[in-house]
Amino acid sequence: MPASHALHTRFMRVGQSGGAMQNELPPPLASLPPVVRPKPDRRNKITLKLLFIAALVLLLQAPLHLVNALQEERRANNGDTSMATGSRDLPIVRAATPPKGDAFEPYRLVQRALKHSVLVLALVFAAFFLFETLAGVRLHAVHYGLIGGAMCLFYLALLALGEVLKPGLAYTSAAGASSLLITFYSASILRSWMRAGVIAVLLAGVHGVLYIVLRMEYYALLAGTASLFAAMGAVMFFTRKVDWHAQDSAEAAG
Repeated sequence: MPASHALHTRFMRVGQSGGAMQNELPPPLASLPPVVRPKPDRRNKITLKLLFIAALVLLLQAPLHLVNALQEERRANNGDTSMATGSRDLPIVRAATPPKGDAFEPYRLVQRALKHSVLVLALVFAAFFLFETLAGVRLHAVHYGLIGGAMCLFYLALLALGEVLKPGLAYTSAAGASSLLITFYSASILRSWMRAGVIAVLLAGVHGVLYIVLRMEYYALLAGTASLFAAMGAVMFFTRKVDWHAQDSAEAAG
């Protein structure tokens, strides 16, 4: 009996120590907390949007360069007013080129307008960027691309209409067609006809100032510089109370 009692006591101690060892084992992998991956840093998204707009303005110079090359080709072709020598009954009628000194000669008008394309595109894109910042409207890169394409169509329409209409009427028609296209599109992407009306007023002002600048032969630089000062002052006025750091934080939290 004493021997069996000793064996029983020894067996109980070993079981207790074994149970303690089992309790010290690590928990199974299934009970471990899931690994939380850090979210991508989305701060400074406004800065990235500004860089995208600047890059888009430069990228749109490629189709505008094609428009300029087209106007040079059309100008060279239409400048030759000679008749075809092969047939007197069916002469080749070419558009008469206005005098070289005329500031509103159609091809020269397109050429001078293209020189201000960077400023025009920047002002229009700045307006949509302000709506994005101040009104909380989120625009996609495709929206900016389509708006830029409509602005490029203005110069192409100016070239096409300048060959058949008077320069002033051609400019008004081209600007009106491009502005209507952008205005109706803005009503959808900005979700408000009132905001689209603001865009329409802005486009009318931009095209009006550009028209005045193109008319001024000697004061074009002065008028263009004054317009840029006015545009910069307007942007500073409407964004004077914007906390850009808070905007970046809100984008990161979203």
